[in-house]
Amino acid sequence: MEYRRYEPASSVSGLVEHYWSVRSPAPPAPVRAVLVPNGRATMQFCLGVPGRRLAPGAGARRNADVYLPVGVEPLVIEQEDASHYVGIQFTPWGARALFPAATESPAQIEEVAGPLPDSTALAADPARELDRWLVPFLPARSGVAPLLAAVTERIDSDPSGIDVGDLPGVYACSASTLYRAFRHGVGLTPKQYIQVMRHRGFTDRLLSGSGGEPMALLAALSGYADQSHASHDFTRFTGMTVTAFRDTYDGVARLMAQR
Repeated sequence: MEYRRYEPASSVSGLVEHYWSVRSPAPPAPVRAVLVPNGRATMQFCLGVPGRRLAPGAGARRNADVYLPVGVEPLVIEQEDASHYVGIQFTPWGARALFPAATESPAQIEEVAGPLPDSTALAADPARELDRWLVPFLPARSGVAPLLAAVTERIDSDPSGIDVGDLPGVYACSASTLYRAFRHGVGLTPKQYIQVMRHRGFTDRLLSGSGGEPMALLAALSGYADQSHASHDFTRFTGMTVTAFRDTYDGVARLMAQR
């Protein structure tokens, strides 16, 4: 598997965290990988043979040229053939700023943004083509972006040490202002965003091995009150147990879930 990461141009860098591309030869047997919520929307452009995307209650969908909004539900991708994907990972508020009419459920990119980037240019120079493609969607400066940038940066740095009730006082805003900013700009409530990022911290520690640390300690380090709470959230955000997740999660999902 070949994974590459690209930095966006300054004109879109406040709305896009990075671009990425993944190429992989055909696996010897179909591969399934869990995509865990990470508080960011993505767009995935398929330049090879598309796989399938499976979501709870939605059945199987063709995984090609798809917009995946910020959410709290896990997704599973399945690939049988050689693959080549190029993607955009937005900042937590970036996708909604660029595409305010986008739905809160996965959709085809053409439904969200219209014509796709040029596939030949996308394969040759992903960053340059995506920079060019995104420029017409750039919004006027948003009044909530500085607040969202500050709060999400604080949560991302240590979600285990955050109490949602403390945030309005820290950032000199009302609870209702913060709530509206997150719901409108991110698509989650502040509490949901903290839960997603706390789970991401737990998952990252779990997958890194953390020196063989037991699950109870990993739960405590990630801000959970106890192992039972961590296990409950783990099943909620991945749709499976810790053991099943370790057996299913592979390199494709690990790369695509990077922040």
